[in-house]
Amino acid sequence: MIRGLIFDLDGTLCFTEEANFAAYRRAFADVGAVLERQAYADAFGLRFDAMVQRVCPGLTPEQTRQVREAKAGYYRESLHLVQPNTALIAFLRSMRGHHLTGLVTTAARHNARAVLEHVGLVGAFDYALFGEDVRRAKPDPECYNTILQRAGLEARECLAFEDSELGIAAAEAAGITVVRVVAP
Repeated sequence: MIRGLIFDLDGTLCFTEEANFAAYRRAFADVGAVLERQAYADAFGLRFDAMVQRVCPGLTPEQTRQVREAKAGYYRESLHLVQPNTALIAFLRSMRGHHLTGLVTTAARHNARAVLEHVGLVGAFDYALFGEDVRRAKPDPECYNTILQRAGLEARECLAFEDSELGIAAAEAAGITVVRVVAP
């Protein structure tokens, strides 16, 4: 019997790639670097440090810090580019009160909360886990194992909704059945 529904945010509940790309492109330009769309797409879903190493490995620690700080401001300015996954959000809302709901995202808490506010999902989850809440990023199952523990659920009692290979691998490694979400 399914008792818990666990959702990823970026690329699953909301299509945030354009907003993130716009913000990162401006932040990288501030330090004299060019962020190419394909390089960013190939790194989408990675934690910040891993993404920077993949898309622009020559940045200094100071430049990396500047990109991180600038991106946060630019991201809020780019939220109009976020597209909610209206079908999945309607499903989530219809399941509230019938199933425990969780959010598992590698996004920083402040960025994720900005998106949740933008699409009206503040308070939609019984449990939420953000990038800062775990030591190891997806595809490591730490995030899913942690939320299972917090919610008092067994993996076999849950469904995870994920879009990326990294997220799918993390949920499956935790023993959770995955529903793959595909962007339109």
